[in-house]
Amino acid sequence: MHQTQTTIIIFIIWVSSLVTHAWGPVTHLYLCSLADNETTTSSTLYSFYAGCNSPDILKKEWPELHSLEFAAQLFWHAHNSTTDDWIEFALGFGCHIASDEVGHHSKGFLNPPSADHEIEFNLDSMIYHERAGEQFDATREYDMSEHEIDLILKAAAQYTSVQSTTQRNLRKDIITPKIIDRTRIQSAINRFQLLTSAEHALLRIQPSSLYKFELQRHSFCNNVSNYQEVVTNFNLSADWAVSTCILWRRTMWTLIKRGDLNEAAPTIHREVNELFQANNGTSCVI
Repeated sequence: MHQTQTTIIIFIIWVSSLVTHAWGPVTHLYLCSLADNETTTSSTLYSFYAGCNSPDILKKEWPELHSLEFAAQLFWHAHNSTTDDWIEFALGFGCHIASDEVGHHSKGFLNPPSADHEIEFNLDSMIYHERAGEQFDATREYDMSEHEIDLILKAAAQYTSVQSTTQRNLRKDIITPKIIDRTRIQSAINRFQLLTSAEHALLRIQPSSLYKFELQRHSFCNNVSNYQEVVTNFNLSADWAVSTCILWRRTMWTLIKRGDLNEAAPTIHREVNELFQANNGTSCVI
């Protein structure tokens, strides 16, 4: 067990150099799987899951694309294409970021920030060992298609142009984003696949006693006294993440009919803040 724990620590340090804070890849797929029963048809499920995966593929190189504002821009372009798979991909992309709004709230489950990657990995391990199965395949790769890469490139070009114009009008320093093209996106995909493959290998060998201990040790909710109480707190965050994902979808379809998606991000921000305020400012049950 000592050797396994040492290997996992090395992996977490490596992950820290490759990705920024987020729910882990298995957890994101799990949360999306809980939302897909209401939101997605079987014929477009792969595209929805691919969208759920994609924001963290891009986040390290292009953090400006890991936003609800960009997700709305992506949906706009997808809807104009009238292609169901592209629309589901864009909705999955937004679902991912909406669920991050819950996990990465200042009083959310993925706190403290200093332990973020440890929490992510051990939560992925918990879901892999206890919740994967018929609901979803925890280790399946959901890759972006060439057409979905095209969609991101088109939406990113318009989004970064609008952002630069806004900064200029507000007389702010213009932040020049990194060049985004097909080659760089493919490199980001390859890095993410390497990361997830390594994680999947470790998930298979991590003993349950280790992830249970680590999740309790790093719990942001100070009153937990056992692992089951950690699970209870996570379940509340998961419920909120799923409801926020479903709200994102409904909001997209409501606003697209009006021809204006500007209220998309504020709608999610308000919803998440209201959820936390109604629960004494945290996502803790215990």
